[in-house]
Amino acid sequence: MSNSSDVTAEGPIAETIAFLIGNYMITLFVVGLIAGAVRILRLRGERSSVTVSGILLNSFVFWAIGCGQVVNFVMHSIFGDYAAKTIGWAQSPFQLELALCSLGIGVMAFLLYSDRSAFRGKVALVIAVVIFGWGAAVGHIYQIVVNHDYAVNNTGLLLYSDIVINAIGLAFMLWHAWALRRTTADHVTVRTDALVASP
Repeated sequence: MSNSSDVTAEGPIAETIAFLIGNYMITLFVVGLIAGAVRILRLRGERSSVTVSGILLNSFVFWAIGCGQVVNFVMHSIFGDYAAKTIGWAQSPFQLELALCSLGIGVMAFLLYSDRSAFRGKVALVIAVVIFGWGAAVGHIYQIVVNHDYAVNNTGLLLYSDIVINAIGLAFMLWHAWALRRTTADHVTVRTDALVASP
């Protein structure tokens, strides 16, 4: 009797943990959003577009790209057989190549995660990851249409996360670029006005 109640009590918890781990890209993206939101809420004074967009972009770079790609490295190297099965692939040496590519992207993200890092580097990183993610999404759709691959990680949340998460990261980058340009333009205008007003 106690055993059946234990199974019932642990079932939803085990399923939730399995969902969070199985969909680690989404999980880490959401963790990044939460971390960014907490940092924004703790800001004192005015929350400018530059500051808010910069925090969200940095959180995306660290959590969604850095942590996500390092976990991707682990999944496609140490757990390569399992990862291949969930996508509907056959295990092959290309799994390790994908794993090492993911590790390289993750390390680059950790190096660029800083308010002091050059924005151009973050632009290059985000665009590279968007190409990678959207390219993977096209590959998944191709496998569905041509090879009828309906494996859970070919048709499920992974497919949608490849599209949506990368679109949001691109939006953060574009927002920050716009905010930086606007701030620079405002600064130039103020300086010009000051020079004109000075005797």
